[in-house]
Amino acid sequence: MQIKPTALLSGIVRHFLVVESDTQSTMRIFSDGNTGIVFNYGDTLFYQNEMQPGPASLPVSFLYGQLDAYRNVWAHGSIRLLIAVLYPFGAAALFKIPASELRNQIVGCDDCFKTDVELVNDEIASLPAIHDKIRAAEHFLLSQLHGSGSGNALVTHAINVIHSQNGLVPVTQLAALTGVTERQLQRKFEEQIGISPKRYAGVTRMQYALRMLRKKSTDLSLAGIACESGFFDQAHLIREMKNLSGLTPGQYLSPTNVLAANFVRLGH
Repeated sequence: MQIKPTALLSGIVRHFLVVESDTQSTMRIFSDGNTGIVFNYGDTLFYQNEMQPGPASLPVSFLYGQLDAYRNVWAHGSIRLLIAVLYPFGAAALFKIPASELRNQIVGCDDCFKTDVELVNDEIASLPAIHDKIRAAEHFLLSQLHGSGSGNALVTHAINVIHSQNGLVPVTQLAALTGVTERQLQRKFEEQIGISPKRYAGVTRMQYALRMLRKKSTDLSLAGIACESGFFDQAHLIREMKNLSGLTPGQYLSPTNVLAANFVRLGH
């Protein structure tokens, strides 16, 4: 379930996403070009931390930056997540730090925000209705928003161009359209988004292919989707999809698996 934010947050929050499940399962998250803030009002979430051999528990609320590789998360009970999906530049705009520092990071909100995060965590958990939980999250985020709540104009323009072309735009052309050198564009993307323009365009192209996959009414075959979304052939699409998500198209589209575009239930 996706819900649009209040107008006051519309420059930084793309939408709120609600994920609820009572089935014990592992879930996989992979890059869609956005970052996000997760408020967990269910049972404790766990993930595999590369820095230690066993699983690690996630904070009740946390921020995730741009992801280079997919991650698996799971709970031993109910899953109840309210996710503020930020625009690609949202983390840098909100925290006033280079987005590159958040790349591949999961950071507890206690370490991100100066105010007492436990209060909003408790409030979100105690409120019965989803719209009330979202209102509490919005009030909290607005209290943290100091100064500009939007991204750099050059980067925003570049992102709009990338999306208008479904990711099928070379970096040379993107630099020419934004009036800067490729090196300047690269630096701005690293600062504001946390990944390169080439990487962002590639993720956008894959998300375009996944949207076509999810459309039940499409008449295109997998080979047709690959061609339409700018891949050399079906094998190229499958290879790139596995690199991004670890999944084949068939695994991605298994019944009840897709919780969000980049959030998939893997099973028990």
